Amino acid sequence: MDKYTELYAWVWKAFGKENFSIDQFRSTFPTPQGPKVTHDLVRKGYLKRAGRGIYEAIEPTEFIEKIGENEGDLTILNDAGKDYAFCDSTAVSIWTDGYYWTGFTRGFRPVNVVINKKDRTSWTNFFKKKGLRHAFENERRTLYGQVFVFHPRERVKYVEKNGLKVIPLEEVVNFCLKHELVYEPALEYLDEKYGIGYKRRERMIS
Repeated sequence: MDKYTELYAWVWKAFGKENFSIDQFRSTFPTPQGPKVTHDLVRKGYLKRAGRGIYEAIEPTEFIEKIGENEGDLTILNDAGKDYAFCDSTAVSIWTDGYYWTGFTRGFRPVNVVINKKDRTSWTNFFKKKGLRHAFENERRTLYGQVFVFHPRERVKYVEKNGLKVIPLEEVVNFCLKHELVYEPALEYLDEKYGIGYKRRERMIS
């Protein structure tokens, strides 16, 4: 738990739904930087302003609901100034115009991205600066929420679709065929839209 989350928990214990002033905050939590701390708590979504110098703690349920509200903006990768290409399940979703999306759970939403191996450090610094969760493929640690999963490669091949860089259609089709049982609906969609030549395999009925 980071220091602001822990402080928010104590603010909620101290004030609950009651409004409080900056002076009340200072007297409850001794600090030489009361205005800065409360400003940071507002910026991070733990408090909201109820008036000039008056604050109110966000209810825990409301705070939880706010988590993840800003997720989903994939165009932020364009700000890094580096080549990338959405791949795997993320590329399938992009090429099917959002029709088919899989590879996630209720608590974990990976966004798969191919990057150049030589740009690993640059991407890591960019994501730390933006405060976005990221990991490298096969990295062993706890992952939750929206996480950009990097797949470092020697070379990045991409095409642009809807303002995003994504692996070419041929690579998406190959990925789907490799996992055909899962991505059959996506293959049918791509066949209908792009004429990829996919034929549903007849299943043996025992």
